[in-house]
Amino acid sequence: MKYADDDAVERACEKLSVAFANSIDRCDYDAVIDLFTTDGILDRWGSVIQGHAALRQWLDARPPDVTTRHVCSNIVVERSSPDEAWGTTYFTFYSATQTEGNDTLPLEGPTMVGEYHDHFVLTERGWRLGKRTVLPKFKRR
Repeated sequence: MKYADDDAVERACEKLSVAFANSIDRCDYDAVIDLFTTDGILDRWGSVIQGHAALRQWLDARPPDVTTRHVCSNIVVERSSPDEAWGTTYFTFYSATQTEGNDTLPLEGPTMVGEYHDHFVLTERGWRLGKRTVLPKFKRR
């Protein structure tokens, strides 16, 4: 079914997908948590993190000396009801350990290429991630 504001909803959900990548790379964990519903789920290869408190615990445990970049592309969002949408985003993930006094980190190629499969939910705060499933497709060994 087509809704009058589908394009606006698709754009809002696309922005959520990219905001996740940008916020986690900047270590802006409050922003990452705000992207999810209060009971939102992040499923990383079968390891399920649910709710804002669990997300905070997982984010705070990330190594502080590792720099990451999540590059997003091929974002597709389809609205399934007035308050739900589903999406897929391809991501390329880079990571490197920081070294003292070095602003430019070594690049050995991507650590992983995969997909985010998202369930978006309309809340009182606007569109949020109800569930994000991370599916690796290629991974450096």
